[in-house]
Amino acid sequence: MQKKAGILIVVFIIVGMFSCSKPGSQENAESDDNAPGDVSATAEDRGIPVEALVVKSEIVEQTFPFSGVLEPLHSVDLVSEVSGKVQHIYKQLGDPVTVKDTLALIDDRIPLSQFRQAQSAVISAENNLDIARLNLKSDRELLENGDISQLAFDNSQLAVKTAEANRLSAMASFSLAEKGYKDTRITSPIDGFISRKYIDIGTMATPGSPLYRVVDLSSLKINVGVPQSVIDNVRTGSGAEITIPALRDQSFNGQVSYISPQADESTGTFTAEVRVKNTADYLLRAGMTSKIDLKLSSYGKRIAVPDHAVVSKDGSQYVYKIHKDLAQLTAISVAEAFGSKVLIDDGVAEGDTLVTVGMKNLGVDTKVFIETLHHDAR
Repeated sequence: MQKKAGILIVVFIIVGMFSCSKPGSQENAESDDNAPGDVSATAEDRGIPVEALVVKSEIVEQTFPFSGVLEPLHSVDLVSEVSGKVQHIYKQLGDPVTVKDTLALIDDRIPLSQFRQAQSAVISAENNLDIARLNLKSDRELLENGDISQLAFDNSQLAVKTAEANRLSAMASFSLAEKGYKDTRITSPIDGFISRKYIDIGTMATPGSPLYRVVDLSSLKINVGVPQSVIDNVRTGSGAEITIPALRDQSFNGQVSYISPQADESTGTFTAEVRVKNTADYLLRAGMTSKIDLKLSSYGKRIAVPDHAVVSKDGSQYVYKIHKDLAQLTAISVAEAFGSKVLIDDGVAEGDTLVTVGMKNLGVDTKVFIETLHHDAR
């Protein structure tokens, strides 16, 4: 009996294993059969992956690239006009200055004394002239009455002329003394910033010795050499986009202010000056390198697409225009190509969606799905 019971238990266990494994095996088999079929069907339904662009009309301008260095619009080197030790320093490197500011003071004791003496000499000369004129007026009346001789009257006239000459001489000396006194106060003829300082308190200044350099940074200029191939398209007033690498490629609007009437003998190019207005916080600094895109001509508002969106076949140009998930090979009329863009006259309209990446896998009419959609021409 025990032996029969053991056999029955083994049979029940084996039957249970088969009953448990059959449903699971069927499910796995069904799953394996269906998975590849689903993926293949999904890829086929979606179509070929592409990148696309929504076409927009834009102001199209032809530019020419240059590079250059920002220079101050005006730069003034201040030199001493008098001799003497620097007594006071009022402005340091980097300080802003105006035409009303005193930057430094040279010892003015001797010039001040000379100024006061000259001032007194002018006052004395004017008094002497007034007296000589009164005497001449009195002597004229006496001469008419026969009370003095002609010689005495002539001497009175000579005294007036001498007094007038003395006053002119005194006034000339006064002007020189006044200038000498004023020149001890160092001022700038322009508003700007101090970019160089050559003196300290106690420095002995002599006529012609350098004191400061002041630069006007309200606007800056860049000189570029324009080649003869494009000089005919450059005009005074032509616009320019100026990019400054040191300011994280921030761009500023500039304008051509001057074009040389003669080509440079060594390079054959024409020097053009481009000016750019500084910001209120003076972001632009002299010495910064810059990239300049000088605007040569404008095409107005046009349809422009990236050149890599255009396909050439048998001497004609085409684009792939997407309509209801179908990329259709469409003939276009190209007006002009410049830079990385193509101007289109016919075949593409604003709002059209064009394939820009993935054209090599496309036929005349191919189903596609858009992986990336751009809204600006690249």
